Amino acid sequence: MLFRINRLVAKLRRRKEVGLSLLVAVIVVSIVGNALTFFLFDRDLQDELNVGDALWYSIVSITTIGYGDLTPVSVGARIGTTVFIMVLGLAAFTASVGIGVDWILDMQFKERTGMGRALVKDHLLIVNYPNERRVRQIIDEFLGDPQHKGDEIVVVTDKVESLPFSLSNVHFVRGSPLEEETYVRANAREARQAIVLSTGYDDASSDSVNASIVSILEYLSPGIKTVAESLNVEHALLFKGAKNASIVHTFQISSNLLVQEAQDPGINELTYAITSNQVEGTLVSTRVDDAPPGALSYSDAAKALLDHDVNLVGVLREDEEVHVRFGGLDMLEGDRLVYVSTSRHGWPTIRSFLPQ
Repeated sequence: MLFRINRLVAKLRRRKEVGLSLLVAVIVVSIVGNALTFFLFDRDLQDELNVGDALWYSIVSITTIGYGDLTPVSVGARIGTTVFIMVLGLAAFTASVGIGVDWILDMQFKERTGMGRALVKDHLLIVNYPNERRVRQIIDEFLGDPQHKGDEIVVVTDKVESLPFSLSNVHFVRGSPLEEETYVRANAREARQAIVLSTGYDDASSDSVNASIVSILEYLSPGIKTVAESLNVEHALLFKGAKNASIVHTFQISSNLLVQEAQDPGINELTYAITSNQVEGTLVSTRVDDAPPGALSYSDAAKALLDHDVNLVGVLREDEEVHVRFGGLDMLEGDRLVYVSTSRHGWPTIRSFLPQ
């Protein structure tokens, strides 16, 4: 059904484009024709008249402004104005304005209902819509980072007919998240990254759907960085083929946090603080692009970073090993440092903090 609607919309759009092109052609002919007849018939009767004046007269006449600074004197010039301006020009100009207004209203309607195309690039895709609160939390958290405050976001789902909220840099594309046409309208090939939410927290097929979405995104845009939500840790195998995707097992993390808070009160508040862009001091990761020359232990690196209010809490190796104990562990190129800081530092800045 959605495909048929899109085909009908495309057909109507083509007809409007053809009609508007014809009207523009008629307007151009009207302006040029009237200017030529005005200049040819009146140049001997109005000494200071030139081609520029004739064009000016045609433009202000066809737009119904009519300053009155120029007027046709000869019968030929007046007949030209009658034919080119009053008969052809005004009708074409009025019709083109109507089509233009209709086009703007149509674009606004498509934007609200997700039937249009997102004219953005280097943006974030949020795929699936478990509920309004969840999507708003993701948007607010992402835009809470000063570096991403002005980023464009495109929400992709077929679960709602329009977004129940309105934000200037949040766009909506309505369509199946398993169809290529949907991602074409979301301009996925130009997207920088994607967050794939669960289809619903009571949907047993959510993980398999999300694994398919990750595959589609990587096929359409091989360089896109994707973070996908998985409800069941036992479904990790579904995502093994993903090259640039990180998988977050939501329920496992939630369960771990509940147990940690029960055993050690205060863990929950600190976890919220260091994982939120809206609270000063956040959890950040930086890749080691070029390790300092010689062996540098992470114990020494952690001490040096503390002097710059950077608290190193873990190291991720490319083989997916996670290290939180730094004794006997040397820094290698490709490692990813995870630390708590009030600022997000790039590797050149972090490297400058390390012993030289």
